[in-house]
Amino acid sequence: MLKGTMGKWIGLSGLTVLIGWSSAYASDPQFNAEKIAFLGTLTLRINAVSPGTSTQILYNGNPMNVLAGQYQVTITGAPTGITLTNFAFCVDLDHWMRLNRDYTYELWWAKGRAGALLAQHDSFLTGSNLNHKGAGFQVAMWEIAYDHTLGNGDNLNGNVFKYSANTTIRNYANSLLVSTAGQTAPYFYLRAVGSGSRRGQDLVMPVPEPRTLIALGTGLVGLLARCRRKI
Repeated sequence: MLKGTMGKWIGLSGLTVLIGWSSAYASDPQFNAEKIAFLGTLTLRINAVSPGTSTQILYNGNPMNVLAGQYQVTITGAPTGITLTNFAFCVDLDHWMRLNRDYTYELWWAKGRAGALLAQHDSFLTGSNLNHKGAGFQVAMWEIAYDHTLGNGDNLNGNVFKYSANTTIRNYANSLLVSTAGQTAPYFYLRAVGSGSRRGQDLVMPVPEPRTLIALGTGLVGLLARCRRKI
């Protein structure tokens, strides 16, 4: 665990990806309204954070040194018939995780602005300057998680989440926020379960292919039909 002079440094070492503390702004309640269907549970392990880079953010008025970027993950025990990517992004600054440790998650199908941002993943994270782009993508995701879902406007200078440490990263994040304004799309919401050091961070992941959406939609229609028959 890495700590700064104020005892609230979030950082990366050989073992620790992100260290957080309890806060009134936990992301799980913020994403409740975007959940559509519970799909099952799975086990997730973070192998690396790449592309990305170390930077400083302000969360709820507290400066936090973080490694902002894309989580490279390994997933086991995913629900049958659902294809998941090998990467995810953090939407939870209130908890911490360790590299190469298994965490348990609920998998939810959801729809919201986080999905619109994730839909730009492949076209944005390409070419040069990938580490800054990865950090910019994560910064935009935190802004969505901690301000947009609370009804605040896109403003990296104010509200719950703030970012100003690196101009290039900030510009990337702002461009993504502009391009996703007013948009929603499906995504996978991974809600961490457990407590203490065994509880991971809440994460989001794109729906990787159209047939997954079709399969999910078909399954939900069948579920709703069964419910109606029982009524």
